[in-house]
This record gives sequence, C-alpha cells and structure tokens, in this order.
Amino acid sequence: MDNIISMKKIDKFYDKFHVLKGIDFNVKKGEIVVVCGPSGSGKSTLIRCINGLEEIDSGEIFVDNIDIHGSKKNLQTIRSEVGMVFQHFNLFPHLTILENITLAPGLVKNIKKEEANTIAMELLKKVKLEDKANSYPGDLSGGQKQRVAIARSLAMKPKIILFDEPTSALDPETIGDVLAVMKDLAHESFTIVCVTHEMGFAKEVGDRIVFMDHGVVVEEATPKEFFENPKSDRAKKFLNEILTH
Repeated sequence: MDNIISMKKIDKFYDKFHVLKGIDFNVKKGEIVVVCGPSGSGKSTLIRCINGLEEIDSGEIFVDNIDIHGSKKNLQTIRSEVGMVFQHFNLFPHLTILENITLAPGLVKNIKKEEANTIAMELLKKVKLEDKANSYPGDLSGGQKQRVAIARSLAMKPKIILFDEPTSALDPETIGDVLAVMKDLAHESFTIVCVTHEMGFAKEVGDRIVFMDHGVVVEEATPKEFFENPKSDRAKKFLNEILTH
C-alpha cells in the first residue's frame, strides 16, 4: 500500500524553540492514524505542516505524490484534497450553517450553488443537523458547531481529513456526538490523521498510534500494542496519567 502522506526529516522552529526534530512520518492510503502525547509535544504542529498551514524549516513533505513546498500551486491543489477540522471550529459567524458549508466548494471547485446546497444538505443529514441549515453558528452548541465543521470539510470531497484536537474545546456531554460522527467516517474510504486525547476513540478506531514527546516520535504501534504493552517509559507514564484521570 502506497504512502499518501510522506514526511522526511522534518525540522520546525518557532524562533529558537525546536518544535519538530527530524520527524519521519508516513501514512498509507485509507489508514487511520491517531497522534497522541503530552501538551507541547508538537502534535498539532505536525499535522498543520501536512497541509502547509505551518512552514517547515527543513525536510520534505509529499501528499498524494505532490511536493507541497514545491510551489504555491501545489499547495492549493493539496488544500483542495486535504480537509482540516480545528479545535475551535473556525465557522464564519455571519453566514448560515448552509452557507458555511457551501462557500469553499463554490469558490475553490466552482460547484454551482444548487449542487453545493444539495451536497451540504446530505452532509448535514450525515452529521444529524439537517434542521440547522438556516441557523447561524451562534445558535449552536460547541458539539453542533464541530459537527458542522466536519460537514464543511467533507463538502470538498477530500482524500485526507486532519483532525486537530476536535473534542478538546467541547463540554463532556457533546463529545460523544462528535466522536460518533468521526467513527462513522472511519468506516468510509478516507485517510484520517487525528490528534486527540480521546484514548477510547484511539483504541477503537485507530489503525496505528503515533506517540510524540518533545518534538520527536517516541513510538508507533497498533492500538493493542500501545495500550497493552507500551515500549517506552514515557508512553507508560503518559498512559498512566491519562487513563487514571
């Protein structure tokens, strides 16, 4: 199976802070990879590099065999193929839910309004929010906003979906609804990279766990291996802390 994401020897600095240190990270087509680790370990920076939201200082990144740092045109191509769901939703408050979902397909892929609306309504049905099409983001709970953000990402028909801590800003009672949508996506043909602290989701849905600390990949394993027999002391400590809270 070919790698759809290939990152080689990635270094990233914020001023003098070395946030990613010689990272090698590959994802196969159709694979579901969960990236976990303590706060400040470089997880979110890693996935933001995949679609060029963060510039790298050295190394190379290929997504679907395209060098994303080769040209701005390459980057635009990749961003139409890679969906991103952020921690804080990033919905436009002045647009209705329907308009939030149809905006990018119209602008980037020149999809006609009628077709875009049809696609958006199908996606809202998928995330169980079809009754909110004409509402505004301010009328929705955090969990509902995040489900809209997932629908908006799917509207571009991406090959890859990146999730950056999608449940960390949510109230506990709304997390389950978002995770349910993500679990449904995992059974489809998407390639998914998800940064999360939701270890139940990681165990149930992930094909592979990537554990990071201090800007390096400490270990990679299947969920069974990672949760039952982590190799590094750092992973053991992390699991002990997160599973006993």
